[in-house]
Amino acid sequence: MYNYFACRYDELTENADYEARANYIVSFFEKYGIKKGSTILDLACGTGTMSLLLSDMDYDVIGVDSSADMLTVAENRTGGKIPLILADMRDFFLPEPVYACMCNLDSLNHLKDIGEVKKAFNCVYKSLRSGGIFIFDLNTVYKHNHVLENNCFVFDRDDFFLSWDNELLDDSTVRIMLDFFVFNGKNYDRYSEEIIERAYETDVVVAALKQYFDLLGVYDDLTLDKPHKTSERLYYVCKRK
Repeated sequence: MYNYFACRYDELTENADYEARANYIVSFFEKYGIKKGSTILDLACGTGTMSLLLSDMDYDVIGVDSSADMLTVAENRTGGKIPLILADMRDFFLPEPVYACMCNLDSLNHLKDIGEVKKAFNCVYKSLRSGGIFIFDLNTVYKHNHVLENNCFVFDRDDFFLSWDNELLDDSTVRIMLDFFVFNGKNYDRYSEEIIERAYETDVVVAALKQYFDLLGVYDDLTLDKPHKTSERLYYVCKRK
């Protein structure tokens, strides 16, 4: 998974506003005493954009991702200044505990059920210092049912064409089918990827967190507002017990 997608990921997430997300996360770090120079884990770091932004803001960042292709892009982007670890978010180990962990852009939605999500929470718990901060976001059930659902999105660029088809499998699960058509000078090569994303109601996520973390807040995307019926992405801010 992500072999060709990794090469194009940054182009396809141009509207994610990484800088605003980095500043948003750092505002919580500052609020809860995570000082500049502290070691931060970027879980499911992907191509390393957030890792580099936090590093440039004077945090000591470690990136973990399960995709070697994504980490290759991240290594090129960061120039080797950020340690990168190839590992599954449900089963990873850090040699030293960190002060905080962030997990961005619905990475946890890729896990197949809440039991898998809880395994990731357990690994984060074991990787954090006592009182460490964990910040993550999740796409909502509303977004799956009303934004992604059975819609198709098209990206037409100079050197490739992408058909992005979504199939709503049930009330909370979407199959995302990506078909890239890449011009090779004479004709087009096709690369296909399939991703499953599952959304969870807030109370289900909070219950899964309870064993490991104290919940400090749940917020509508990039705000301090409470979640509402049409929230598409929620941020969870937690403190390790």
